[in-house]
Amino acid sequence: MMSNKHLDLEKLTEQLKQIKAKDMMSDEVITVKKGDSLAEIAELMIKKRISGFPVLENGEIIGIITSNDLFLVMDMIKTGELLQNDDTNSSQPSVNFAMSTDIVTVNPETNLDEIISLMKYRNIHTLPVMSQNKLVGVIGRRDIFKSFYDVIRNLIKQL
Repeated sequence: MMSNKHLDLEKLTEQLKQIKAKDMMSDEVITVKKGDSLAEIAELMIKKRISGFPVLENGEIIGIITSNDLFLVMDMIKTGELLQNDDTNSSQPSVNFAMSTDIVTVNPETNLDEIISLMKYRNIHTLPVMSQNKLVGVIGRRDIFKSFYDVIRNLIKQL
């Protein structure tokens, strides 16, 4: 709990700009293929406690599949909407059916302040980190929460 003292917002912004994507990202990236079943992806999300994966084809990122995408498909299955869609096998839809292809990436030097804005305003859950057109890491919302609140805790200690 904070006291009557307030955080110095300039200090907060300064510290958020000092933390880079490379400091927060997981460099052990789990990727999936567009033909993988969504049921397999859901199991992988549960097992690994990860809410999204980059989708690769021939070594290039072609999409992102997140828990939000799975929720949309679950609702389509529940309402019968998926059965009316001729483009998919309604009993086992694949990643290709549900993945987002509007991919937003950052580079290893992108700072936490920018990443928070990207994730908020673009509603991003999983953020690939690219260097020289190569996937080098991934940042999830949990990574952002941890880094941000570590900064807050340190600033509160200084009050």
